[in-house]
Amino acid sequence: MVNQVVSRYYKLPPISQTTKKVLEFIDDHWSAIEVRQFESKIHYYKALANITDHLLQCLTTERIENPPLFLYEKFNMNMDELGSELSLTFEVAEWSGNSFIIKKYLVDTDEEMNLLFNNMISVFCEKAFGQLPERIEIYSLMEGKKETFIPTKKDVSGGLEYLNMIKNLLQEPKKYLKTDSLAVCKSCSYQKRCYEGLI
Repeated sequence: MVNQVVSRYYKLPPISQTTKKVLEFIDDHWSAIEVRQFESKIHYYKALANITDHLLQCLTTERIENPPLFLYEKFNMNMDELGSELSLTFEVAEWSGNSFIIKKYLVDTDEEMNLLFNNMISVFCEKAFGQLPERIEIYSLMEGKKETFIPTKKDVSGGLEYLNMIKNLLQEPKKYLKTDSLAVCKSCSYQKRCYEGLI
């Protein structure tokens, strides 16, 4: 839902990028989200209120004069350091003075995942474009927080180390630790859908 709203908003001409349009887009796409995917109706409506409020703030606070550099564009690149291809989708990238700004809108964020995203973007941009972004902005729509990263060469080396570790793990599946997924399934909001898919 968030991706659809953000994409449609950025495709509008600047004069049409209004609060009213954001609300219309949220209304269009939120209807596909079922109440049973939440702990309760209260949780459902709180999530809707938080996401609506914070998405409005994120999108309408700054006037977007120019179309984005990238809008939900997927890039593939062969990485010699990894001996494999890396694929990445840029949600929103905007021009800045001498570089560009990467924006990511998430319902909820986690500090470790934010750092990982920063490293991955740094690796990809350095290798694909020969330039790091001026900054990376990650928006948490449930909390209304924005975390900003200023990528450095250190992030590129950290990202390459992480990607190599993942590649090695994928090549040796015997090292995976299988967990009792039933405990996870019981708390999952998609439990019924998974079960229906098995029948």
